[in-house]
Amino acid sequence: MVHENYKEMLAPYALSTLDREETRTLEEHLATCHDCPRELDEWQGTTAALALLAALAEPSPRVRANILERIQAQREPVRTVLPFTQTKRLWNSTQKFGAIAAGLALVAMLISILVLWKQNRTAHDEIARLSAEKASAQQELDQQRKLVELLSARGASLAVLSGTAQAPSAHATLTYDQQTGRAVLLTEGLPPAPKGKAYQLWFIVGNVPMPGKVFTTDPTGKALSTDQIPSQALNAAVFAITLEPESGVKAPTGPIYLVSAS
Repeated sequence: MVHENYKEMLAPYALSTLDREETRTLEEHLATCHDCPRELDEWQGTTAALALLAALAEPSPRVRANILERIQAQREPVRTVLPFTQTKRLWNSTQKFGAIAAGLALVAMLISILVLWKQNRTAHDEIARLSAEKASAQQELDQQRKLVELLSARGASLAVLSGTAQAPSAHATLTYDQQTGRAVLLTEGLPPAPKGKAYQLWFIVGNVPMPGKVFTTDPTGKALSTDQIPSQALNAAVFAITLEPESGVKAPTGPIYLVSAS
């Protein structure tokens, strides 16, 4: 038998699929060869890794019967001379096991591709999450910058809104420029608005309420919203916050949650 024939037997040997005579023949060769033992170590490492990845499976009755038949056949006395037909069968089985080894290599490659695909998808999801967090942080930073600019303005005024019976622990501040009407509302402690609802700011002059913007809070009841106060409400107005439909209304319909002193 030439050296290449022994090399083709290494993969099925690592899978423990050679019969007794084939195993003895290959092991005799391994005892005198320098190259085949190193290649056998590689095949055994590959089969060990695949064994960890593969799920346990119960063999079918047919496979189980074939295995038992082979075990029974191996109990027969070992013949020292291999007939020609036995050698031909050994060559055919070696070719079959070579195909099996190639199939196992393909399975290992597909598993690696699947792992890389999952890692790539996870990386894309993480990038999307970080981008959303960056956009949210940038928006909050812009709002805070506007608040600082407004507080630094020469004509800045501050109105404090206290919670009513609807939200006794809530409070808010409305900072606005008496010259331009630019305003920034900062709330804390408001309960989450029900689905389809939102909070709306009102500027009340006399008994006439003028609508401001609608806004929502985060889970802790905080909100930071910009608005524009009408000119007629800059000097003598009461500020209030009610719960309204999320699209906003022109006249208040819901209960008052926050209101400033008159």
